[in-house]
Amino acid sequence: MHIIQADDLRSHYANPSWDQPLRLYYDETNNIRRLTLSEVGLNNSPDRMFALAGIALMPGKEIVGWDALRKQMGIQVSATEIKYKHVAPPEYEGALASERLTSFLEWLTESETLIHYSVLDVLFWSVLDIIESLMVDERVNINEVHMELKNELVFAVKIDPKAFMTLVHGFGYPNIKRADVPAFLKCVLAFVERRLPKNRNLATQALKKLLRGAAKLPRVELTFLHDNEPGELIADFSLHFMHVLCKFKQASHVLDRETNIERILQRVEIRNGERRLNYRFSDSKIEIGIQASDVIAGLIGRHFTYVLGHSVSELKQALDRFSERQHKNLSLLRGLIDASDSYSNGLLHAVQPLDTGLKNDMFLHGRPVPDFLD
Repeated sequence: MHIIQADDLRSHYANPSWDQPLRLYYDETNNIRRLTLSEVGLNNSPDRMFALAGIALMPGKEIVGWDALRKQMGIQVSATEIKYKHVAPPEYEGALASERLTSFLEWLTESETLIHYSVLDVLFWSVLDIIESLMVDERVNINEVHMELKNELVFAVKIDPKAFMTLVHGFGYPNIKRADVPAFLKCVLAFVERRLPKNRNLATQALKKLLRGAAKLPRVELTFLHDNEPGELIADFSLHFMHVLCKFKQASHVLDRETNIERILQRVEIRNGERRLNYRFSDSKIEIGIQASDVIAGLIGRHFTYVLGHSVSELKQALDRFSERQHKNLSLLRGLIDASDSYSNGLLHAVQPLDTGLKNDMFLHGRPVPDFLD
């Protein structure tokens, strides 16, 4: 069995709030399990955000009022468990209009239950290694602007993802031959220039300059895009599960059963020094915390997928037409997110382009967006 030390996977931004002995429950949504690229394209749509999310209990807190909540929401006594589908419709705007969702979010708020999430834009995750590989080269000084460069790259990719995937597949991505790196970078540059002939901001210009300059560097390599399995963009999501376990290494973690992840984690043991971290998989039917987490994961996954898939103007139009109920549920969600973030910034994690984060800040928190997004 392979031993993994939690501190090796923990961010260097860890702070004391990450060491609280919380009790965290988990479920996930939009788990495509694997993303591969072949001559026919991607095996799964990358348009939905993967979300690993749930509830978090502060030290000394317990789950209370569950039976009363079930009764308030009108859940049949014969139902063995509550899932997202019992609380809200599958479509996000419809979910915000759900009276049951109001009851659920108010129950979390009144009981001072925190929420947590780790969301992932799978297309962003699949292409960011192009920039991260160049960050390793000391001749390329982009560490302070790498997020802006990744943002512009994925913005261009999302204009025509099929064409981009066809391009990179021709180079065996993510297993590019070292001798082909200059040609690969030139092709990526040509793709970006065709999709973004006008620079929408300074970062677009910087991305083009980076790709053009890197392609001319002697013996240039793309460190994270060599010696991989061709076409294997995401083998599984185990790293994201392990990341959240390691972040709160003093907490207890209860995860919904997920066969593929369970099998992978059985091959490793995650420790804090000599102590095995406190994590286990359990049946949602006997874990109220997992049932509540199913609702949170479903809502969070739909929320970020909705933001991802809409422009700023579309999001503003949605806010203008939302009903009182929809605004109330959005406000309750915002309150839970703010309370959780105030308790520990480690509870909320997103791997996504800057554009998505800025759109979410506008949609959920009413913050202004840069002119190039408006």
